Amino acid sequence: MHAVVFIKQVPQQNSVKITADKHIDASGIEPIISLFDEYAIEEALLQVEKSGGKVTVITIGGEESLESLRKALAMGADQAILVNDPALADVGSLGAAKVGAAAVKKLGDADVVFCGKQSTDDETAVFGPALARYLGVPVLSYVYKVHELDAGAKRVVVDRALETTVETIEASLPAVLTTVKDLNQPRYPSLLKIKKAQKADVPRWALSDLGISTGDIAPKVSYLDRVPPPPRPRGSIIEGGSAQEKAQKLVDALVNGQVI
Repeated sequence: MHAVVFIKQVPQQNSVKITADKHIDASGIEPIISLFDEYAIEEALLQVEKSGGKVTVITIGGEESLESLRKALAMGADQAILVNDPALADVGSLGAAKVGAAAVKKLGDADVVFCGKQSTDDETAVFGPALARYLGVPVLSYVYKVHELDAGAKRVVVDRALETTVETIEASLPAVLTTVKDLNQPRYPSLLKIKKAQKADVPRWALSDLGISTGDIAPKVSYLDRVPPPPRPRGSIIEGGSAQEKAQKLVDALVNGQVI
């Protein structure tokens, strides 16, 4: 079985700055693999450990994204690929999905594709479903548990964790699976594997290697503005009176604030 995992490198903290030209400045903030993508990596590794095969991890980004790819290799992935092209500097989710689909097609033998349900920076949750659409395969989103993943029988059975229910779904392979937090527990790579991953060769693919032109990934969505969220209001302390009087003041404040 060949499992492909898409990951994204994001700032560890959300305390980014908005520049004068409305770009995000994350300088000085440690980069990490997007939270839900780590569960995608772990699930791919678990399934390949059960059935045999290999795991390929792909990211779309600049040279700085090598750090996250090498962490995925240290976790146990067999190979990593960096899709890097100047035209991808401001690519949107739909354009990134089209590029990702071309990368999967270039690999040629993917049985299943994993990715996080959403990235923890823009949180659009568009990439996974759009990737499946461009590949022409089923998408199973919000995967909470994988019951069966059989590349030979081309069959996958999963639980999807929705807001008020859990669905059990069967689909044919290849398919795209987007993962949620409680799917598994991502492993910690050993020091030996970290050192080995630092020496691993990571191929770079440009748009020309994927047969894609700049026009193919033209943004379909434009950001009209970016502003930091307003600061959280300071809390207040209810003082004076008995416990019953304080409770009444609290209730009155909540009613006046239309909280209750």
